[in-house]
Amino acid sequence: MSVPFFSARTVIENKLTPYLAGLLPGVAVHKGVTPEIKTLPMVTVYAESAKPAESLGSRPLGNYNVTISIRVISSADDETLDTHRDRVQSVVNAMANIDAIKALWTYSSDGLLYDVFINGGDEEGEHQRKYGNMIQYTAYVVAPPAP
Repeated sequence: MSVPFFSARTVIENKLTPYLAGLLPGVAVHKGVTPEIKTLPMVTVYAESAKPAESLGSRPLGNYNVTISIRVISSADDETLDTHRDRVQSVVNAMANIDAIKALWTYSSDGLLYDVFINGGDEEGEHQRKYGNMIQYTAYVVAPPAP
């Protein structure tokens, strides 16, 4: 019997991408690093890293701290800065709905999401006629039970 694959980063991207896509009609929402052709406007959900929970010492028991960057990018030629900032606020509001996000997890296959919170602020910039924001989050998750 092979050991099932679990990646806290993959689970987070797989859950948050369709969640945000359902709340942002007309906006392409992508997982972190993909070969997909990307069009504007877009949101990218990128689970950058997953580390064992340090507070649990040498036996983290499948608990992870995951760093998530959500990038919102809009064309400065096609949309106003206000429209872009409204989209960013929609993402922040959606990510603040912890109960809705927790409900996306199925314990037996995905584990459990304890919490997700904004922690790195909201960085904004304009480059090559694109507006862009990067919003940083931390999630606490646990792996699903062993089969």
